[in-house]
Amino acid sequence: MMDQYLFVPGGKRTKSDWDQVRTILASRGQRTEAITLSDPERASLGDHIAEVCRLIDQGDLREVILVGHSYAGFVITGVAVAVPGRIARLVYVDSAIPVSGQSLFDVFGAAGIDPGKYGVPAWPPFRSPLVFDAAVIGKIPKTYIHCLRSQFLEMTHAIPRRFKKRPSGNLWEYLPTGDANWRYESLYADHYCMLNAPAALAEILLPR
Repeated sequence: MMDQYLFVPGGKRTKSDWDQVRTILASRGQRTEAITLSDPERASLGDHIAEVCRLIDQGDLREVILVGHSYAGFVITGVAVAVPGRIARLVYVDSAIPVSGQSLFDVFGAAGIDPGKYGVPAWPPFRSPLVFDAAVIGKIPKTYIHCLRSQFLEMTHAIPRRFKKRPSGNLWEYLPTGDANWRYESLYADHYCMLNAPAALAEILLPR
């Protein structure tokens, strides 16, 4: 069965962010879908997770490669816990890697960074902790795409040190959790790599 890509944008962004990447993937024979999450000023993290789950269910999507940018790293993690049997891979694009019990604001705080410095408002989804079973997530293959010119590099610069390459192939271990079901990729692009480096991003996303 062919993989199905499902793209989730970051906070208050729209699915059109992914148009260039989706066009490239479609030209290579891949199926893609994208979603615009409801307004984060009025929705919750739970609402966003439910919206993606609903799209997967209504479209009967299977073998989903679920791609989340920035804040959407929290959303795709919650979706994977809710419907793990539908998810073939999780792809975190220049996002935080969620820790159970933490919110996006907690991740900023753990790095000693004021979210306001980056204009990140105190909207409900960003302050809501995500509680999940790490064992479920550990079973799902994952890719982290690190943007080396990211506007959020102050927060993400240490992420490469949290990975250790395994002896063979592209498999990495995420050291804080001991999860060895990762690929780590870097991309010389800014935080909005899907807009400014779509071809390079699409190349990383293609099956190997």
